Amino acid sequence: MVDDYLDKFLGENFVNSSEDASEKLPPWIDKNNASYSAYRAINEIKQAKLRFIHGHSKESEYVKKSNFLVSKAEVAARVAKTPQSIFHASAYSPHLSAYLDEVNEMLLAAKNKKTEKKAHGLQHLTKEELKTKTKTAEEELTAIKQNNCEELYARLLSNMPLDIKRKLGL
Repeated sequence: MVDDYLDKFLGENFVNSSEDASEKLPPWIDKNNASYSAYRAINEIKQAKLRFIHGHSKESEYVKKSNFLVSKAEVAARVAKTPQSIFHASAYSPHLSAYLDEVNEMLLAAKNKKTEKKAHGLQHLTKEELKTKTKTAEEELTAIKQNNCEELYARLLSNMPLDIKRKLGL
């Protein structure tokens, strides 16, 4: 029961990807060099960024890209290496850079999906659209009132007894 709550709270992606990352490693990763630690650091940072995205839905909360994207400097700081040595000077650097780009694209897509607002209500309309909508609504309302009044008068005349109609001169 507690595990289910934690899985929901952290998200299914968090639980699954942390288990999958240790089992399936890309062929360019070697546990003897910094590629493995950089790969793990990227995945850990990605999970933290996904948790941030999961908890924030306003566009104003995404002003700083460091809140939702993984930077090379952030990965290098976690690995205790320089960004130059990890992402540019090693044999695995092109693969690691490509993986980082994929992760950032995925994070950006998640951010865009979270911040998308469904257009509902009157708030998404422009001032001119609101004016025209109000005018047409007022015109429709006056027409409906006129029809209701005429129908009420016609019904009143048809249901009125004949002697009252004669006294009124109708």
